[in-house]
Amino acid sequence: MDRLAFQEWPAVLRRRWILIGAAGIGFLLVGLAVFFSLGDLVLLMLSGMLTLCTLLHCVEFYRTVRRRRYQAIEAACMALGHPSIGRRREIQLLLQDGREVVVTWDKRVNLRIGRRYRIFYRLDCAPPHGGAGLHDLPAGNLLLALEDLGKSCAGAAIEDKEDA
Repeated sequence: MDRLAFQEWPAVLRRRWILIGAAGIGFLLVGLAVFFSLGDLVLLMLSGMLTLCTLLHCVEFYRTVRRRRYQAIEAACMALGHPSIGRRREIQLLLQDGREVVVTWDKRVNLRIGRRYRIFYRLDCAPPHGGAGLHDLPAGNLLLALEDLGKSCAGAAIEDKEDA
């Protein structure tokens, strides 16, 4: 199986992996500090469980990227919907090939209209016969990282249309 060395990872994925691991270690350090200062065993156990879950996520992230089970797509953000009750919002994207797709992501995903993004997402175990595309992406946990590539030419056309 073709494996990707850590130095060859895209910078945004390396940064995300390091931050996930650092957060897990930070949870443990806070739990240890509270345990030694206050003797709170319950908080130590909770922080230990949170650390374990975070580090398991870090390992899964590492395995996904190392085995190249992700895809990167470049798209421009065309419209942002209002967040619904479930903390999700619809986002209209214009892909490089000219297709417009609407995806539903968490409202905390920081996108701006008129900007281009490189979207890294995890491939399912069984991608469709034509290969996975962004329109096959359900909301939620398949999004690995998002890289801002700057202002889009399509975004400039949107702003000109809004000004007129």
